[in-house]
Amino acid sequence: MVLDKIFGIAMIFMIIAILFGCNPSQTKEELADMNELLDSLSVEVAKDVKIVYTDSAILRAKIFAPVMKRYPDKDNPSLEMPEGVNAKFYNEYGEIQSSLSARYAINYEKRDVIEIRDSVRVINKNDEEIKTDELIWDKKNRTVVSDKPVRVRIRDEKIIMAEGFESDETFIKYTFKKVTGIVYLDEEIESTTTE
Repeated sequence: MVLDKIFGIAMIFMIIAILFGCNPSQTKEELADMNELLDSLSVEVAKDVKIVYTDSAILRAKIFAPVMKRYPDKDNPSLEMPEGVNAKFYNEYGEIQSSLSARYAINYEKRDVIEIRDSVRVINKNDEEIKTDELIWDKKNRTVVSDKPVRVRIRDEKIIMAEGFESDETFIKYTFKKVTGIVYLDEEIESTTTE
């Protein structure tokens, strides 16, 4: 008998809780908050990350990022580096061929592509500096492309400006889609004076 009363009171409280929990004016907000919470729980965050890329047991690149976020979406998993990235690219002998820095990068794991954006700067082993706003690194084909404006300083000789760029992943062999300008640099400017 006492158990029946306790059970009856518990049922009344459950019904009241369900009725108050189904407030239509709060349902959308609560669902949005719950979805945001679930999304935040599905993001993996790591700090001071180092990634090593190899191909057939040959070192190809080392990537460093102060913060990395992994989104384990089954259809499109990705690794985001929202606070910048630094990378070094290697030849088959383990020698550094080029280095890269940028303020943002995202690695699309299924497509095997990394998009590098915002103040991208590359220096290759020939002391050539490449600057652009975006590079797309296709890891499978080991190529890097950009459709954005690019500026290449070739040692102290000249600066080439172009629309679009294509390179191997070491940034040694590259071509331009459309050259828009060339500036020749003089190491010494001679001046003559007349008396």
